[in-house]
Amino acid sequence: MTEASSLKPGARILWAEALKVPSRFGHTEPGLNHFLLALLERHAPMAESLAVGLSAATYLRTIKESLERGDTGGDLDIQGVLKEALALATQTGRTEASERDLATVLLKWAGFQLAPAVAWKGQSLGVQPAAMQPEKQPESAEAPRGGPGAYRPRAKHPTPKLEQFGRDLCQQALEGKLPVILGRDLELEAVMQTLCRWTKRNPLLVGPAGVGKTAIIEALAQRIVSGGVPAPLQGLRVFALQASSLVAGASVVGQLEERMREVLKEASQDGIVLFIDEIHTIVGSGGIRQVSDIGSLLKPALAKGDLAVIGATTDGEYAGFMEQDRALERRFQPVRVQELSGEATLEILRDLREKAVRERGISFADQALNLMILLAQRYLRNRHFPDKGIDLFEQCLSHALLHGISEVTPSLVQQVVERMVGMPTELGSELSERLAAVKKSLFEEAFCPEDAAAQIGQRLEIAMRGLDVEPARPNAVLFVAGPAGQVPELAAQVLAHSLFGSRERVIEFDLSRIKHEGDVNWLIGSAPGYIGHDNPVPFHVELSQQPWSVLLLTNVDECHPQAHPLLAQAFRDGFFTESHGRRVYLSDAIVLLTATLAEHRSGRPFGLVPQDLVRPPEAESALPDLTRLLSPELLAEIDLAWTPDRPTAGRLESWLKQWVFPVLSDRYLRQGLAIEWDSSMAAWLAGQIDKAGDLLQGERLVEDQVLPLLIPHLNEPGKVTLLCDAEGGIKVKTEKGNPDGV
Repeated sequence: MTEASSLKPGARILWAEALKVPSRFGHTEPGLNHFLLALLERHAPMAESLAVGLSAATYLRTIKESLERGDTGGDLDIQGVLKEALALATQTGRTEASERDLATVLLKWAGFQLAPAVAWKGQSLGVQPAAMQPEKQPESAEAPRGGPGAYRPRAKHPTPKLEQFGRDLCQQALEGKLPVILGRDLELEAVMQTLCRWTKRNPLLVGPAGVGKTAIIEALAQRIVSGGVPAPLQGLRVFALQASSLVAGASVVGQLEERMREVLKEASQDGIVLFIDEIHTIVGSGGIRQVSDIGSLLKPALAKGDLAVIGATTDGEYAGFMEQDRALERRFQPVRVQELSGEATLEILRDLREKAVRERGISFADQALNLMILLAQRYLRNRHFPDKGIDLFEQCLSHALLHGISEVTPSLVQQVVERMVGMPTELGSELSERLAAVKKSLFEEAFCPEDAAAQIGQRLEIAMRGLDVEPARPNAVLFVAGPAGQVPELAAQVLAHSLFGSRERVIEFDLSRIKHEGDVNWLIGSAPGYIGHDNPVPFHVELSQQPWSVLLLTNVDECHPQAHPLLAQAFRDGFFTESHGRRVYLSDAIVLLTATLAEHRSGRPFGLVPQDLVRPPEAESALPDLTRLLSPELLAEIDLAWTPDRPTAGRLESWLKQWVFPVLSDRYLRQGLAIEWDSSMAAWLAGQIDKAGDLLQGERLVEDQVLPLLIPHLNEPGKVTLLCDAEGGIKVKTEKGNPDGV
């Protein structure tokens, strides 16, 4: 056999595996059953999505039994399969056939009815499959049950209100408007089992946002239309409703109740199922909670069993709304929906690739799709598959359309992800440059001891390349303690600016507000039923939106001891668990804890903190401050601790030039005044700060003695230069005119 050069790499692998199957059973010539066996072993979910009524596991067993008996399924026209698969690819503007094209041809030749979403591909191909005698067909290739033409809605009465306020998913499936759903067979089976019950036949899909709960119901509609459901579910119509649609415009008293009465009357007839996405919104929607809201109006119909409702919601909303209304909650049967695997998401992206070629003319390389899955797993931890994979796919597609690019390559995927997370995904020279800048800036501008700065750089070099032993932990957990005048928070700003490119990548939370045991709600949120339970923790929101940040936790020595175990567990696990069960990941963050000491201990050693709780005597004596400030659990999770050095004149000048002067210059430039700071000003201010031993003193000197001299010049835009003479007198040199950049 010659290599099929018209196939994509994935299809070539499938083709090669199929050609090896005959030798496994001692056969000389390949037959249809050999190719079907290879297809089902490698791409069972895809085969089930393509063929109506196909159970991959059952069919696979039957195929194996047939081959063991010597039934190869008949001689196979190899060139005919290739020709028809290539014709499918050509219809969508591709020059190579994919594994999906091969699967479509093989399943059609096996006698299966194609699903509605793919049946159009078999029309007008201009290629006829090789003739196959009925006695040569595989035993399992029986005529599929039903088909698009066989679907007949069994509801006898018209449904004008349901059509007005909802959408008929089965009708959309008939029209081919719903996408092919992959990898949700278990959840779909659980939904169908619940719908077949006599009582409590109301499935409730519960799972994190973005895992594809709505897609499961779209798959159910496709199964119903194709006839691949048991008798009690055949002919159903599935209407998707939203609470907001029912409430919209119902401003007159009693109007919502009248709408609900008409909707429930139509939905209570045989053959109708309602699907309410975000079903928690019916609690309190349109009226008084548990009295006259939509949820309360639904309860009587649900209690009598006249109505079949499928709901979908997230874990947090389920705990916060549904579980609080016990009468409503017990009417539903929860169905847990877990995050889809990366492999299953990859199959979805391959299906979207065909749509992108067909409708947008943009192709995606196989390596680009694989990279999307890898980068989504690595850099989008706070989101879930398949949503984050699809989102990244569409972001790359939009980028390609905007810039006139015909093919999405791995390099383009990296570029898009880097813009999303603000970090280089190609962890090479650029990351090395950033880490080198971290070590230099920590030493020069944050007054970090040189050895400690080097150890921080080493820790980040390992963690940010994904090479550490515990990748779920934060990239680093650091602790800095110093006197009030040392501003230990400078280290957070330096880390954010050097690593993530912006000082705004610092998320700050003051732990001193946790004065009592109950105040730990500031870290994990209030429990359901308590005041504020439905409000997210502010720094959790920021961390979810910007996971690649520096989490600055100040005044750790002043918080209630009950907060220390919670912090230790979060650092150990790599995430905070909110009271509703949601996770906020720390895996991509750098955590910096700070404390203010009463006096400066210039000789306090620093270094990597041992990770075990049993410390040698020399470690206890080396860290007297930490053992008094932190609990043993929290101390065990700290990677590095240090006390800032006493600033020297040279390092103070560097700090002024990097962190004080640019900020002030930018503010005055917006007022039309450009400021240039002479080196004599930096030297004079550094000397004054060195004498005072307090960084804050430098800021006060600027406010008290420098800025007042600039106020008179704001009305005369131009450029001013600030100088300092030998006696410490400050002079202002002015230049009239419009400054650059104004």
